[in-house]
Amino acid sequence: MHPYDILIISIYLIFTISLSIYVSKESSSSIDSYFLSRRSSSWWLLGTSMVATTLSIDTPLVIIGWIYTAGTWKNWFWWSFLFTHCLIIFYFSKYWKRIGVLTDNELIDYRYSGNASRILKLFKAFYFSVFFNLIISAWIISAFIKIFTVIIGDNTFILLLISTLTAMFYTTLGGIRGVMINDFIQYFIAFAGSIILAFFIINSDQIGGFGNYFEIVKSLPSDKTSFIPNIFNYDDFLTFIAYITVVWWTSHNADGGGYIIQRLCSAKTERDGALGTVWFILNHYVLRLMPWLFIGFASLVIFQTSTISDSEKIFPIMIKNYLTPGFKGLILIALISAYMSTISTQVNWGSSYIVNDICKYFLKVKSEKKLVTIGRIFSVVFLTIALIIGLSIDNIGRVWIFLWSVSSGLGFFLLARWFYWRINAWSEIVSIVTSIFITLIFFFLDYVGVLEATFFKKLLIIPISILMGLLATFYTKPTDLDQLKDFYFKVKPDGNWSIFEKKETSLSFKNIGNSFLFSFGIILMIYSIINISLGMFYIATIYGLIGIGIVLYLIKIKL
Repeated sequence: MHPYDILIISIYLIFTISLSIYVSKESSSSIDSYFLSRRSSSWWLLGTSMVATTLSIDTPLVIIGWIYTAGTWKNWFWWSFLFTHCLIIFYFSKYWKRIGVLTDNELIDYRYSGNASRILKLFKAFYFSVFFNLIISAWIISAFIKIFTVIIGDNTFILLLISTLTAMFYTTLGGIRGVMINDFIQYFIAFAGSIILAFFIINSDQIGGFGNYFEIVKSLPSDKTSFIPNIFNYDDFLTFIAYITVVWWTSHNADGGGYIIQRLCSAKTERDGALGTVWFILNHYVLRLMPWLFIGFASLVIFQTSTISDSEKIFPIMIKNYLTPGFKGLILIALISAYMSTISTQVNWGSSYIVNDICKYFLKVKSEKKLVTIGRIFSVVFLTIALIIGLSIDNIGRVWIFLWSVSSGLGFFLLARWFYWRINAWSEIVSIVTSIFITLIFFFLDYVGVLEATFFKKLLIIPISILMGLLATFYTKPTDLDQLKDFYFKVKPDGNWSIFEKKETSLSFKNIGNSFLFSFGIILMIYSIINISLGMFYIATIYGLIGIGIVLYLIKIKL
């Protein structure tokens, strides 16, 4: 690395450590302050922290790689989760705030009863804090290695170690407060970095500036730039349909997802939770997308005659080739920021399960200081193991789909438990065990060459897991009615809870409609951003204004 780049990175890391020391005192007194920042977070802080966590170092690798190989429409795999996040605005932000849990897993204590509830809580605590979280953290580490090996070569592991130790330091010292404050700063650094990179690439000799760029992109193949795939390309179109109709509500994030729920529970008020989610959605799906689209479309021009075996390396190759010393250091800071914001959240969230759901609940550890210490020790051990696993991951996009697969039967019941009283702990246990079992069968058959485990074949996991979960629901005893009653009057959820009310209750179709209308507004804004990136400013303006109008209207009537 150039001395300028080393200096810039060093200054940034020192600043991060200093900031963490400053906020550490208020975060270490109790597990409530350590994991939820005393439930006093404002919407702008928790919303930015959400988007910073999702803006990981792996994200541009996959997004730009998909644009280069399959086309822009492939990003519907993650765009589809927009529908989930909009449900948070109109339903789940208030539900999670009212229940007042420390982890999403703690909801089990309020919603279910009996031995099944204890089995489910223990299983999910280990499953999500260890297995799931380790894989997520490992692919983030893998992305770091993939990027920096291309850019700086042999010094990659040293920089990875320094960045990981820094993230470990401010996570273990400052808790969620330290994580969110660093997330806030890191998001804007990462976002600025992507803008700078896009500017340099477009002004390179191969592109020739923005005027020339907008002329060139008009001739790009439509299958690479299209918002949706060609209807006559049946495989791609059916995959797209599956993304928008199935994927988003079947995942383990169906009612929020662990780290998002942690932020919602840390909110000062229900309104802060809802506004924070709106802020997250606008940044996650619209604002941060634009520079990556410019970079992705530029890659189609720059590498049109090249044969790149690993499309996920396109992003770091362009950083290496098109940035000068100093500016390269700024981009490296942006990438390090994206890495640390995500890895720190995964560590804090994962340790919250171990501390609250296992040590406090099952092992009956009472001392708040002991619990915080256990959380810190787990964080160190967790990151060490994640570093080892991360060295073996070669394709991040496939890991994304794998994690969806092993939890794809669970999402239905994560939603249903809020709206239908009959759902019980066995519903979740059976559905998730079925998903894991069938996924492993597919993996084994694919590995031995008997059956290719395509995405469409994996869709079979969903109906089978839901069916098994429903059978378990109605062939086992319901949750204790007194406990259900306490849950109902505490949360006041929509849906079928008529056993506690004389009047028939039902799902609020108005809020469902508003959720999908809000999603539609954001989709129009995404479409507008794509058209801006392709130089179609008139179309972009029309769709963008309509989308903004819909979103502002719903914010006004809801918030």
